[in-house]
Amino acid sequence: MSYQAKIKRYLQILQLIEKSKLATSAEMLDKIIETGIKISDRQLKRDIESLRTEFGLDIHYSVSKRGYFLDNEDLTFPYFLKLLEFSQNIDLLTSYLKEGSNISEYIEFEDYNTFKGLQYIREIAFFIKDGLEVRLKYKRFDAKTEKEYNFQPYLLREYLNRWYVIGLLAETDEIRTFGLDRIVSLHNSGQKFKKCKSNSIVSLFRNVIGINASENDIVEDIELVCKPFQGNLLKTLPLHNSQKVIIETPDEIVFSYKLVVNFELKQRLLMISTQSKVTKPVSLKNEIERMLTEAQKCYKNSEV
Repeated sequence: MSYQAKIKRYLQILQLIEKSKLATSAEMLDKIIETGIKISDRQLKRDIESLRTEFGLDIHYSVSKRGYFLDNEDLTFPYFLKLLEFSQNIDLLTSYLKEGSNISEYIEFEDYNTFKGLQYIREIAFFIKDGLEVRLKYKRFDAKTEKEYNFQPYLLREYLNRWYVIGLLAETDEIRTFGLDRIVSLHNSGQKFKKCKSNSIVSLFRNVIGINASENDIVEDIELVCKPFQGNLLKTLPLHNSQKVIIETPDEIVFSYKLVVNFELKQRLLMISTQSKVTKPVSLKNEIERMLTEAQKCYKNSEV
């Protein structure tokens, strides 16, 4: 059986468990077969076991309720699910290309630059896995010349359709982020490094929107009060995976978050500022107010 067929089954199984919170074997078999995928009860059980043992997903079985469910604390699941969805979409695009179809007639990407730098992902992933330092040649978007760095990569991260690598500068131990689309070249420097800060960097960026953070940053409790329209949008497309609804009335929806306050978070809050307001912490509320006042001045002083 093909690898893509296995991916399709895995994706269906995980989506059904996520959606229903507790899915029986019979329910999953019926739903998967409805999509046109051939699967038996024995194959279903083998796939679930593979998801547990090969990929480390915390899938449990309730004897009393005779169904499968996911551990709420499993941080691997959302990433694995996204990778499966990404793989399936790549398979779809590949099939269109093989048919000689003109993809641009019915699929449009937000920005072709989305694909710049993707050729480095596989190589960087192996460098991270093996703890290998890299020699990186890089050109910032606002710079005229290239600059070289000895860099210890710890994490690949996607943000706004761009990929970034996060790690430490070998000389200073400073956390730095490099956009893959602005890498001129990279190669193994021949030096190995001990990933002593791996857990702290990964943990830090789990509470970050975007790509800017430092070891001195503090995770804060944030509350956001939204009008119903914006609130319902956020329920379908959360601002961050720490998002929780704490109050919901016909007039407003209040969300809580655990986040580092950085530049990207402020940008995202400004994007929805006509439909929402920050109430906690007061320091962030005041900063958003100040930025909105500055924006208003820009428009008032504009000669256009």
